[in-house]
Amino acid sequence: MNSTKTNLEKKLEQIPCKPGVYLFRDYKENVIYVGKAKLLCNRVKSYFRKSNDVKVEVLASKIVDIEWIITDSEVEALLLENNLIKRFYPRYNIALKDGKSYPFIRITNELFPRIFFTRNIVKDGSRYFGPYTDGRRLKKTIKIINKLFSIRKCKYKLDEQIIESKKIKLCLQYQMGNCGGVCQGLVEENEYKEMIDEIVRFLNGKTDGIIQKINDRMLKASQIYEYEKAGHYRDQLKILNQYKNSQNVVQTDFKSRDIITASVMENDGVVVLFRLREGNLIGREKFYMKNIHNKKSTIVVKKFMRSYYSDTTFIPKEIFVNIEDEIELFEDYLLKIAKHRVKIIKPERGKKAKLWTLAQKNADMLLKELLLQKMKLENEPTKMVKALQESLNLSVPPIRIEGFDISHIQGKHTVASMVYFENGKSKKSEYRRFKIKTVNKIDDFASMKEVVFRRYSRLIDEKIMLPDLILIDGGKGQLNIAKEVLNDLQLHNIPIIGLAKRLEEVFIPGYSKAQNVSKSSPAIILLRRIRDEAHRFAITYHRQKRDKDITKSILDLTSGIGKKRKANLLKEFGSVKNIKKHSVEEISEKTGIAKKIIEKIFE
Repeated sequence: MNSTKTNLEKKLEQIPCKPGVYLFRDYKENVIYVGKAKLLCNRVKSYFRKSNDVKVEVLASKIVDIEWIITDSEVEALLLENNLIKRFYPRYNIALKDGKSYPFIRITNELFPRIFFTRNIVKDGSRYFGPYTDGRRLKKTIKIINKLFSIRKCKYKLDEQIIESKKIKLCLQYQMGNCGGVCQGLVEENEYKEMIDEIVRFLNGKTDGIIQKINDRMLKASQIYEYEKAGHYRDQLKILNQYKNSQNVVQTDFKSRDIITASVMENDGVVVLFRLREGNLIGREKFYMKNIHNKKSTIVVKKFMRSYYSDTTFIPKEIFVNIEDEIELFEDYLLKIAKHRVKIIKPERGKKAKLWTLAQKNADMLLKELLLQKMKLENEPTKMVKALQESLNLSVPPIRIEGFDISHIQGKHTVASMVYFENGKSKKSEYRRFKIKTVNKIDDFASMKEVVFRRYSRLIDEKIMLPDLILIDGGKGQLNIAKEVLNDLQLHNIPIIGLAKRLEEVFIPGYSKAQNVSKSSPAIILLRRIRDEAHRFAITYHRQKRDKDITKSILDLTSGIGKKRKANLLKEFGSVKNIKKHSVEEISEKTGIAKKIIEKIFE
């Protein structure tokens, strides 16, 4: 550890005062954090100063190695930071909460492109729209596209050679009028491309232009007596107008913009994105964030913007956010991605401020829902706990379970452990260990009696909540002793069971035979997990005590020799062996310890 600390100190001195990206690695060489800085030297060193932020201190304690990459500007550092986060998925960076990625609409990079939704982004020239967090709206959008446009649905890789050969037969989609028959060359490439361009405009919320075009086509078709085609255009207009009317007109300036807000609490956060296209609100997306670590909502918004806009294809010219710093940095960052100037605005008054407030209210509401759902999940008994309740025929689910075990070698260094499981999961902050005080021989029954009495008499005195179930590691003997103690303490109602080591049989007080619980049931798996954890915890404590006894010095056993005198003796002479080489007078003269005490050591 000292060499690691020295290496870190050396590296900290070498960090340049330039813009760039830094990476922290742990002892396994995994990247645990990626960050960007205007001045690397100042930013990286700040992690190793004393901080009131517990999360920063935890992160700093895990850093074993530091890397950095210099960039020409802070904007380039921001771009690189985003790419490295997506590459390494560092544990301590703010990230989307879901393990799965959000779905996008994909327009493939083919001669005759296909359109479908996907969760995987393939960088092959395909265009992506999203991400979408509302599955219903995504399906509805795909359905409308398929109704409006005769896009091919097949998965064939079509090129000019395959189309000319006419090897692929026309399918049912063509017969139903859902496909123009591109596989047989019935649709010109330019005509199909124009249709894709209209779909892109539709996905970007620009419906007015499409409506006008289709209306012109309908009129033209009716003028030349192509009534079937005119009827088709009429149906398209009906679908488009219904879709447009379902959107809310929230701005009369008909600009396209995104409104982004965040609501955070401790380690949970929700980001809400309103998509406005030509003045219409075409979607509200919600993103759940993790690794917040009590960060401000403005920081979460910036982290989200960096990640979100690197994946989406359409970036509007205005973004409403409630941030005040690094605005120019993010505008330059978005310019590099979008290839056009993007204004980041903090709305202060009027309709724009009202719109941002509405988005913020949505974020606050969604965060409350998330926290309520979390509380419900935490309090809801798990499948294992429910299975245990059913197997043992308990009146209430055993949410709080305490498990006991005794450990010793030939009656020496006898200790006990108590582990605590809440809703099927261990809670190590509630673990307790006991040094047996009243038993000096091999007697597991007496040891268990002492521990159970000490534990539950204390809970009664301190008025602490009692467990729903007690698990004793042992058979009928240990179980009966523990039950006697509970009865003496007037705790008759607490269910208690024993789990025998050999056959993993479950014993209940009052029954001579073991309970018929399947060895593969979730109930036994949970009991086994608690028993093994109690055993591990007891063994660990027993070894600590045994090792401490083995390493005891003769000086520890001499009355009158405390820590200070022991330290003085060892500092002066190095070891007990060297002390023996000197006389009582010499030792007393050099250390100032009374001769009577030195004589005790020699005795």
